[in-house]
Amino acid sequence: MIRKPSHKMMTWIYLVVFLYVVGALVLYRYQSRLVLRPDKLPASYQFSFPVPFKEYNVPLTDTDKLNMVWLHADSARGVVLYFHGNTGNIVQAYQHAAPLLKNRYDVLLVDYPGFGKSRGADAEMDLYQDAVVSYQMARTRFHADSIVIYGKSLGTAMASYVAAHEPCRDLILECPFYDYPQLVRRYLPIYPVSRMLRYRFPVYEFVRHTKAPILIFHGKKDEIIPYRFSYKLKALLKPSDRYITFPGGHHNDLAKQPGYQAAIDSVLATPGA
Repeated sequence: MIRKPSHKMMTWIYLVVFLYVVGALVLYRYQSRLVLRPDKLPASYQFSFPVPFKEYNVPLTDTDKLNMVWLHADSARGVVLYFHGNTGNIVQAYQHAAPLLKNRYDVLLVDYPGFGKSRGADAEMDLYQDAVVSYQMARTRFHADSIVIYGKSLGTAMASYVAAHEPCRDLILECPFYDYPQLVRRYLPIYPVSRMLRYRFPVYEFVRHTKAPILIFHGKKDEIIPYRFSYKLKALLKPSDRYITFPGGHHNDLAKQPGYQAAIDSVLATPGA
C-alpha cells in the first residue's frame, strides 16, 4: 500500500517548486543585471589619470554613446585596446594599463553600455558591435599590425570577437572562459541554463577563428572563473600561441605573479611588422 504524502510534506514540495520557478524567472528576466554589474558615472564626471589622456564619446544613436579614454605613452608605437571585466568602469580598469604603457604602447580603455559614462543597449550583439566601434577608433591612429587586443574576464568575449573579425597584431586573454552557459552552469547546476540564457559569449568559437597570435593567462586559484574553463581553450590554440599558468594566481592578481610582466614584454617589446 502506497502512502499519500503528508500535508507537511506537500507544503515543502510546493515551497521548493515555487522557489525553483521564482529563481528561474529571476534568472531569465534579470540576467543582464547578473552578467553586467556596472559602476555608472555622471556625464559631468572628470577623469584624472597620472599620464596624458584624451576622452572620447562616440555617438551610437541619438541617445546612446560609447565612452572611451585613450591613454598616451611616450613615442607610442602601437595601441592596446583593453576590455575590462563585468564590474567597475574605466577608472578601475586604469590599474591594468601601467604594464602596457611602459612598453611605449598607448592604451584605449572602453566602457560597455551602462558602465561609466557609456549609454546604450546591452544585448550580446550590441556589446560585440560596440567593441568593433572601439577597434575602429584604434584604427584611426594605428595600422592593424600595431594593435594589440586585450580582454580580462568577461572582456575576453569582446576581445576575442574583435580579433576573430578584424586584423590585429596579438590577442591577449586574461582569465577567459570557454563559453558563458558552461560558466553559469557551475553556479546554477539545477537550471537548464543553455535554454534560458540570452548571453552565449562563445569564446571558443572566436579563438578558433583568430589568425593573430594568442596569449592566454590564467591562475589555478581563480575563484571566479575556475582554471578549467580556460584550459579547455588550450586545445584550440595554434602551435605558435601560448597558454601561461600561474599556480598561485587568483582572478585579480595575475599582474603581480612572477612571469606576467615578462610575458607582456615579450608581446609588446618589439614594434609591429
